[in-house]
Amino acid sequence: MVEMAGNGKRIVKTKAIISSILIALYVGAVFLTISSAIAAHRGSFLGEPAKKLLQLHVHYGMVMLALIAIHLYLNWGMFKNELKVLRS
Repeated sequence: MVEMAGNGKRIVKTKAIISSILIALYVGAVFLTISSAIAAHRGSFLGEPAKKLLQLHVHYGMVMLALIAIHLYLNWGMFKNELKVLRS
């Protein structure tokens, strides 16, 4: 196994943390999407009105967009290599 320098190990940990947060937020966003759809049809879901769920969904989306931008920044080199493979 290859030993990583301190900075490389920190970058990998940062990537893992951001990916884990993104996965958790994705699950939350799926739940909010489904609950918003149910609330739009029924008027509320688990006691929350549709408008409140939609606002929460928008906030989740903004946080996810920021984390996705950070994720792409940290993995830009890998992304460029993947694009090279697609072009060949």
